[in-house]
Amino acid sequence: MGAKSDAESNKLDVPSSSVKAMHIKPRILRDFPVIRDFPPGFGPSVSASSKSNTRVLVKRKSMEETKPLVFSDDKCGGTSKRTNMMCRNKENEDVVNKKRSVVSKYLKPIDNRKKVEESLILFRELLSKRMAELKAKSGIKNGATRLAYIAAAIDLRWERKWVNVDKRVGAVPGVEVGDKFECATELNVVGLHRQFQGGIDYMVKGGQKLATSIVASGRYVNDIISSEVLIYSGQGGNPSVGRSEPKDQKLERGNLALKNSMEARTPVRVIRGSEVSKASKTVVYIYDGLYLVDKCMQERGAFGKLVFKFELRRIPGQQKLTM
Repeated sequence: MGAKSDAESNKLDVPSSSVKAMHIKPRILRDFPVIRDFPPGFGPSVSASSKSNTRVLVKRKSMEETKPLVFSDDKCGGTSKRTNMMCRNKENEDVVNKKRSVVSKYLKPIDNRKKVEESLILFRELLSKRMAELKAKSGIKNGATRLAYIAAAIDLRWERKWVNVDKRVGAVPGVEVGDKFECATELNVVGLHRQFQGGIDYMVKGGQKLATSIVASGRYVNDIISSEVLIYSGQGGNPSVGRSEPKDQKLERGNLALKNSMEARTPVRVIRGSEVSKASKTVVYIYDGLYLVDKCMQERGAFGKLVFKFELRRIPGQQKLTM
C-alpha cells in the first residue's frame, strides 16, 4: 500500500454535514463587499492587543450618553475617592428628596376618620334595607334582625367597603376613644373587633396567639372596678352562651391569647357594652381604649366550674372616660 499524502493524513474525522458547512461559509463571506466608507455614527476600531489592521464596526456614543449621572469631582471639591463618593451620594439624595417634595404636593393624605364614618353610613343604609326585606317575608319572624345584621355586613364586604381589614395589635386608624357603635356588627365593619359573636379576638403574630380586642357585653360575669381597671372572664364553659353544659374553661383560643398578651406586654383594645334601654334591651358599644393584661387567675365560677379571670389596666395618657 502506498503512503498517504500529507493532506490526506491531516484530515479530521468529522461528519459530512460539518464539512459542507465549512465550505459554504467562505463562499457566503466572499459575496459581501468590503466596507470601506462607514456610515455616520460609526467608525473603525483597532484592538489594542492586536497589531492587525482588522476593522470592527463600533457605534460611537453621543455626548448625552456619556454624560455622568452625578456632579463631577471638581464641583464636589473632594481630595479623595471616599470624599467624592460621599459628595455624590449626598447630591443624589438631594435630587430624590426634591422629586418627593414635588410629588407630595399632588397627593392628598388619607383621611381614616372619614373612611370609618362613610363605611358606617353605608352599613346602616344596607341594614335598614335588609331588615325591611326580611320582615316582609312571612316565613321569617324571629331572628330577622340578627340575620339582617349579618347580611348587611356581608353585602358591605363584597362591595369592599370594610375598613382596616387586616387584624392588628394596638390602635385602629380612624377610631377614637369614646366612639359609640349601634351594634356589635359595626365593630367588624370598622376593624375594631373581628368576631361576630366571640368576646375575644386574636391573631397569630411571631408564632403565638395575641389578643387584639375584647368586648365586655355582659354575657359573662365581668367586674368593672373603675374606668381604669377591668376584671374580664375567659371564654368557654358558660351555659348561658350557646346553651351548653357548664364545664371548666381551658387555656386555649382567646384565653391563651390573653395570657400571651400579658407575657408579651402587648396592648388590647377594650369595647364596653352599655345597655341604653332595659325594655328594648338595646346595647350600645363604646370603645374605651387600650389596656394591658396585668394578671391571669383561675377560680370557681357561678356554676362551680373553673373560670379564667384576667385583670386589665388602662394605659395612661389616653382620653379620659365617662362611665
